[in-house]
Amino acid sequence: MNYVIFSENVKMADIILVNSRLLYVLPYFGIGLGFGEKTVKQVCNERNLSVPLLLLVCNIYTFDDYVPDSQGLMQIPIDGIIKYLQNSHKDYLEVRMPQIIDDISGLATACRLKNGNILHEFCEKYRQEVIAHFKYEEEIVFPYIIQLLRGIKNNYYTIKEYETNHSDIDDALNDLKNIIIKYLPPECTIEKCRDILLNLIMFEYDLGKHTLLENKILISLVEHIEKNNETD
Repeated sequence: MNYVIFSENVKMADIILVNSRLLYVLPYFGIGLGFGEKTVKQVCNERNLSVPLLLLVCNIYTFDDYVPDSQGLMQIPIDGIIKYLQNSHKDYLEVRMPQIIDDISGLATACRLKNGNILHEFCEKYRQEVIAHFKYEEEIVFPYIIQLLRGIKNNYYTIKEYETNHSDIDDALNDLKNIIIKYLPPECTIEKCRDILLNLIMFEYDLGKHTLLENKILISLVEHIEKNNETD
């Protein structure tokens, strides 16, 4: 694929105009709108943010096959990735998922679905899966990584265990999307379903990029630290 990846001298506004999906991502860095003609580097410097990390996320969210080279990868601060992931977890659980569940409940009521409670139960089951997924990361994986960064070795856990057991939380979301598209009765019109579906599609997209950041970037960086520790 031929493309020009974002660099530190690109205007922050231009990145948003290229990929409006990043409007969901910037708050995880504490970045709002109103940056005028400032570049990525200027915006990061004003907020004491890592330029390589912000560019990494922007490029991953914009270009499907983007992965930094080994030199670029080593510039990414691991603690910055963890903070970013924690902020995204908070947004997913406290804002976006509750909104999706409310929307699904509203759809069931508006369409007078006989099996509307099934949709609600499906959403709640998915929510619990996501909570369990994030809880494992917050209580097991992230503390382990932070210990590594502090030079504390742990002989009972490795990032390989996380990689092996890293569950896929996208499948149930895709099932829900397909139910709405394929199987709801005619009174559930496109007009009634459209905004809900768009939110689901955007959420699914975000989770995919979230998982890619963990699998392709975070795990690789932590494995590098583990290997260095083995040689000490």
